[in-house]
Amino acid sequence: MAENRVVIKINYDKDKHRKALIDPKMVTVWHTRRILAAIAILVLMLMLMVLWFSAEDTANNIQQAGEQGGAESSAPIQTSGVIKPDVNDSPVNSEDLTRQSGIVKRPAAIIFDKRVIRAALTTVPKSGEPGDSIKVPVVMQPNETLELFYFSEIRNRKDLLLFHRWFKGGRLVYKKQFDLGPGRNKLISSKKVTVKDAGEWQVVLIDNRGKVFSEVNFLINP
Repeated sequence: MAENRVVIKINYDKDKHRKALIDPKMVTVWHTRRILAAIAILVLMLMLMVLWFSAEDTANNIQQAGEQGGAESSAPIQTSGVIKPDVNDSPVNSEDLTRQSGIVKRPAAIIFDKRVIRAALTTVPKSGEPGDSIKVPVVMQPNETLELFYFSEIRNRKDLLLFHRWFKGGRLVYKKQFDLGPGRNKLISSKKVTVKDAGEWQVVLIDNRGKVFSEVNFLINP
């Protein structure tokens, strides 16, 4: 009787290859360029948002400043021009006028030509220099006489005749002519006033062609 034999062959190598095919390995690939591009786009968007909000805040600040400036410009502006007396006011004595700091001012001479170096309404000049500035309004006492001086200094004007003209209420009351020499010239004229001369006054430095070089305006108030 022949023997029945079963032969079983196992190929371990084939099983390993089959398992490798069934279970593939996972490989991670990083796309560096795409990641950097995405980060750059995000940063750019953040910068644009910051610039947008900054520009909006700046525009709001400018608008608020403009509104405040408009409100300030619409407010009345006080000037230090000639003070006109109010006929409805009750009489005031000289002590009250002196105490009111808003009334006691020094008249600022207005210079219209750069060749005029100095100009002022003063007391008696000293050694060719102007005296102290006059306070306005000029308060006069009864039976008092006061001499006012207009001092002006000009250079390089020997080709024209120059004058000091004193006006009261727009009417010429005194005029003095000056003969100029080379270089600088100091021009001084004066006018004596009393309580009868109360009103608005003006002194101008003017040439024979009508050009005004400087002026000062003031008020005499008895």
